[in-house]
Amino acid sequence: MAIRFMHRARPAIVVAALAATTVVAPTLASASPSAPRREPSIADVQKQLGHLAEQNSQLVERYNQARVNVAKRDKAAARAKTAETTARTTYRSARLAFAQNVQAQYQAGSLGAAGALLDSNSGPNYLDRLETLGMISSYDSDLVTRLESARTQAETQADRARTALAAARKERDGIAGKRDAVTKQIDKYKDLLSTLNAKQRARFQRSSSPSVATSKIKDLPGAGTAAAKKAVAFALDQVGEPYVFGAAGPSSWDCSGLTMGAWQAGGVSLPHSAADQFNYGKHVGLDSLSPGDLIFMYQPIGHVTIYIGDGMMVSAPTEGQPVEVVPVSSFSSDIVGATHLG
Repeated sequence: MAIRFMHRARPAIVVAALAATTVVAPTLASASPSAPRREPSIADVQKQLGHLAEQNSQLVERYNQARVNVAKRDKAAARAKTAETTARTTYRSARLAFAQNVQAQYQAGSLGAAGALLDSNSGPNYLDRLETLGMISSYDSDLVTRLESARTQAETQADRARTALAAARKERDGIAGKRDAVTKQIDKYKDLLSTLNAKQRARFQRSSSPSVATSKIKDLPGAGTAAAKKAVAFALDQVGEPYVFGAAGPSSWDCSGLTMGAWQAGGVSLPHSAADQFNYGKHVGLDSLSPGDLIFMYQPIGHVTIYIGDGMMVSAPTEGQPVEVVPVSSFSSDIVGATHLG
């Protein structure tokens, strides 16, 4: 079986259309309304697909980043809720103990003037009556005030966490909508590609996906550490699996899902986000890459691959393209950094 190496015609400038909800397809016909419509060339199709694939990759990773943020905020909200519950319980216990203390003092006849206002049937109203009299300061009011402050702070923290969680979910839903719009555009250009005749399609496939014998992969330099070897082996085992937005295995992947799965096999836990993965490990130059290193593309970061040696890397590229082995040079103008995880 042959492993495909994708050589892309990458745009020189990253497309700055990510803020738009939809992507407007460039017109391939002449600007003049009277001029005959020009049929798209292979170069036209490849360029448009390249633009849209790049945008889609960035949007997918922004969506993944939003999902990571939602998970973090979920945990923060849970911690805040626990703190709030603990503070409320502590406050109620202290308030009850305080009331019981007041009652005991009253029954012992040590409340002085206050005792005249507290009869034996007042029960739970002791504290409220003392507060009404302005006498609470004589009976551990500082403690009650601190507990009240703690409860208020816990409630505020919980409210903020819930607000942040709602905002993150809204962001995720909005990005998902944008991603769907870009995917529709990619589908349009796939349809456009299908209109090329057989000879044109064959030439396009030869230029973008030349095959390399599987045996060549066996000649790659071995990864340095046991963890890196496992990560590289895992990534290579997924070659040919389909790309699916938001997937992290076991039989389909997006880019950060693949690198997360690969390094999980190597014993390293990574988040499902290319931007977050960029903050893990030690940053290295492209001239110092070793098998297992992660390579990041675009600004903002929208794609990540895993280096396997000999100038090649494993990538889960975009919708409609399976996990593949590609040369690092095919993304040279888009690479923004690399990290070494061990």
